[in-house]
Amino acid sequence: MRGVRGHRRPLGGGVARLILPLAIAALCGVTPAAGLMESGVARLTRGAGVAQSGSRPCGRCHSSEFALWSQHPHSHALIDPQTDPRRITARWGRRVPGWREYVEGRFQREQVVRAFGVGFYQVYFRADPDGHRLLPACWHLTERRWLPLPAELARVEKEGATWGERCAGCHTTGYRPVERTSDELNVGCTACHGDGAEHLASEGRTPMLRPALLEPKRSAEVCGACHSRGIDPVTGAPYAARFRPGAVLGDTFRVMAATPEGDAWFWPGGVERLPYMEYQGFLQSAHFRGGLRCTSCHLPHGSQYGKALVRRTEELCTECHTGGGARGPVHLRHPAGSAGCVDCHMAVVNPGSDWVPVRTHSLRFLEPKQAQATGMPSSCTTAACHADRGAAWAAEVVRAWRQPP
Repeated sequence: MRGVRGHRRPLGGGVARLILPLAIAALCGVTPAAGLMESGVARLTRGAGVAQSGSRPCGRCHSSEFALWSQHPHSHALIDPQTDPRRITARWGRRVPGWREYVEGRFQREQVVRAFGVGFYQVYFRADPDGHRLLPACWHLTERRWLPLPAELARVEKEGATWGERCAGCHTTGYRPVERTSDELNVGCTACHGDGAEHLASEGRTPMLRPALLEPKRSAEVCGACHSRGIDPVTGAPYAARFRPGAVLGDTFRVMAATPEGDAWFWPGGVERLPYMEYQGFLQSAHFRGGLRCTSCHLPHGSQYGKALVRRTEELCTECHTGGGARGPVHLRHPAGSAGCVDCHMAVVNPGSDWVPVRTHSLRFLEPKQAQATGMPSSCTTAACHADRGAAWAAEVVRAWRQPP
């Protein structure tokens, strides 16, 4: 991953430093992965929390990367209320907004055995003999109230699909669908860097895979294995559990392709319209064709900036887009400070959705004229901007802007 420039200190005694935490964990009865079965369900162990995760040994040498990762959503892709109860932020009781409407009489706090979500919503799972299933409400993390499940998850709950059938491949590391076990109960180091056994055995002399150093498409595929929609043609799973970092994603996973006329996953013209399709949007961008990769903008371990960006958004864009008045009034056509790069070139493509907001990674300006013809969103009239105006108004404004002086 970007930001790792080799080892930052001598690796003498590396095996001892890496094995010691595992030995202590074993003596304490802590396991780093969920390799056990109980009533047909992968049993959660104390290794589910970050403090006891399978990635913790990596932090003995890569302390700065581990510190960033431990605050990143990847490290909390799956939450165990037994080992990490502070991550379960929902409140219970009749005085809590939404509790009577969506929770009371439907499920109890004690039924929650797993949770997903640290950004917008948090959803919860109960244990069944044949797998973990969604509970029929979610907690809004910022508004602090209960809501019904978003439409997409409500369909999963209604169908009775298990988390192993729909979620586990991207919320764990090394998930094995047949056994319903995983190497780590979050998105850990080996999810992106590959198997670390030789790296460990050689005291770090055998390098790990570094996705940022792969050629752009292979690098993007490491992220795209989860940040995309598709299907495994062998197992039928909607996640790439058989993919290994550095391999060709298409060998084990069929990424959903856009159609010119649009469908439930893409707007006409190919712009993604659902969460977790960043890879599919990025493949359409001139930035991808020009050799950029996900790590050109994002630090997968995490960073001090939102969305794990390399630097502040405007600084990130203008690092490359310096010519042609990229920050000037002729290009922006807005007063200073009122609109930024992402408002026009990464517009929200699911306005009005009851799920997480999606910004297109096609990095294109969504033309009001096309929106007027197809009903798709435009960059001008999304919820973040001129939501009270229609596509016809925006199309006329943009047409006038483009008239020669």
